Amino acid sequence: MEEQQISAFRQKIDALDEKIAENLNERAKIVLAIRELKNQANLPLFDPQREQEILTRMALSNPGPLSDEDLKEIYRNVLYYMRNFE
Repeated sequence: MEEQQISAFRQKIDALDEKIAENLNERAKIVLAIRELKNQANLPLFDPQREQEILTRMALSNPGPLSDEDLKEIYRNVLYYMRNFE
């Protein structure tokens, strides 16, 4: 019985991982569109205020069980990679 429960949970994790990857790729497409618009308008690509707003919003909307700091650290990494991929 326990093995079946573990297997069922792992299937849920696999499905969530696929959704996370899909959402990250969708986010990346939007980042690329914003990057293009900023380039056309000669605006700086990096906006530290916007990144802080995102981190704050994520912490405020965090239902747990991840701590606010853990969630913010994950998002710092997401933002770093979104900022630096080509």
